[in-house]
Amino acid sequence: MNKQNLLSSHHLFTLRLFLSVLGAYIGYSYRHTSHDYWFVMMFLFTVIAIAPDYYRFKQHGDNLKTLIERLLHWSGGLCAAIIIYSYHSSGRIFHEEAGLIVLLILALTTYLDGIKKDWRCIFVGLFLGLITVCVAYFDSYIWQLMMLAAVAMAYSYYRTAE
Repeated sequence: MNKQNLLSSHHLFTLRLFLSVLGAYIGYSYRHTSHDYWFVMMFLFTVIAIAPDYYRFKQHGDNLKTLIERLLHWSGGLCAAIIIYSYHSSGRIFHEEAGLIVLLILALTTYLDGIKKDWRCIFVGLFLGLITVCVAYFDSYIWQLMMLAAVAMAYSYYRTAE
């Protein structure tokens, strides 16, 4: 498998949804440590978002403006997450709230990135927002989120095959 195929929209969408469902499970099972997971996911989602543009820039050298815009967009989300994490480390925000706030920042950053990119990022942003609501208010939500993610992955695969 070549890099271009690994960095396809469908594969990155599937990876983001898998990591989101895994985060929902961690938020459900380990509420006190979920903030660490979402903080790491902020960095990982940044890499996932920037990697295709960086690869295209290295191959063709023609989309430097797009790469810089994406870097600035995601670095803003990273800075916000770092500030929230520093508030958490200083004791101003509790564990559960820090995880939910970083998750909301990740959801908003992903959603806004999707407005410029494609529907898959918008869906992942909305999905992360739904995870935030589920973690905060509901007791049983993992299997419903897994079903929604499976349907979305199947639809994405169908749309890619067209």
